[in-house]
Amino acid sequence: MVTAGKVLVMLPVLLIAIYTASYGLWAWRKGNKRGAVGSFILAWLTLISPILVWIHHDIS
Repeated sequence: MVTAGKVLVMLPVLLIAIYTASYGLWAWRKGNKRGAVGSFILAWLTLISPILVWIHHDIS
């Protein structure tokens, strides 16, 4: 169940992931493909980690 607390916690996480992904896009356009892929992976992990923890605690 989504609560206001979860939304408030997720907002800064979402902003960090967007910022990291935008750096990855910039790096990709500058020709640094390896750094861009790493940034995209980091952004994805930043976004998905809290969601997986919440799912784990809701199931347990």
